[in-house]
Amino acid sequence: MLKSTGAAVAATVLAGCSGGGDGDGDSGGDSGGDSGGDETTTSGDGGGSGGGSSGNTVVVSPDGGLNFDPEELTVSVGDTVTWDFQAPTHNVAAWPEMHDQISIPEGAEGFGTMEQGGDAFATVDEGTTFEHTFETAGEYTYVCTPHAASGMVGTIVVEE
Repeated sequence: MLKSTGAAVAATVLAGCSGGGDGDGDSGGDSGGDSGGDETTTSGDGGGSGGGSSGNTVVVSPDGGLNFDPEELTVSVGDTVTWDFQAPTHNVAAWPEMHDQISIPEGAEGFGTMEQGGDAFATVDEGTTFEHTFETAGEYTYVCTPHAASGMVGTIVVEE
């Protein structure tokens, strides 16, 4: 039930941030099996036609900083969160195998701007949005993998 929209899913790797990763192997193809929620990545061409179902938005790199705003967001089961990328060279990763700071509730499916098992350092363009619908209650700690060591870590708390 992974849904990807737009060419932005073929996450553009930008030199200077990730040490020159090449972005191979993480095109919009979907390997299936992700039943934890719907995901959408949309290019920043002003196409606000995504599923903006609520005001649950996390700004990625506001004012060019290495942070998420808000750092912690509380939502309900079934809510969709939108990450709004205001700078290039960032991503969202909540696949526990990609970084030791990532944690998700038992039984929950991971999510990210890259495919599971894909390039953890693949980033998306400025202006891109990424959405994930949370179907399992609990605390989700996610990172921007190129900047996790610099503290670019966020949390989504999902309540019943």
